[in-house]
Amino acid sequence: MEEKEIIELSTDIVEGLIQLALGAEPGMFSGKVIKSLRNHPNLEELKSLITNHITNFKGIYETAEELKVLSDFRYNLVTAYNQPTNN
Repeated sequence: MEEKEIIELSTDIVEGLIQLALGAEPGMFSGKVIKSLRNHPNLEELKSLITNHITNFKGIYETAEELKVLSDFRYNLVTAYNQPTNN
């Protein structure tokens, strides 16, 4: 998976979980990601990854190390989403 695909999928995952948390119901025209999240086998892990990332986020990425943390977060989120079951 290329970096652009990881960025796009991780964004879809975060946006989908936020929408579900705010009470949105996936409809006929909803994307594949939001439709799959409600019953995703790694839902708790996905929520945990997002919560931990947001908790540690300072509000801005200023250093290469902070950008690496963002890249690692995206990669871990996509990896958890693509795994068929909890490990």
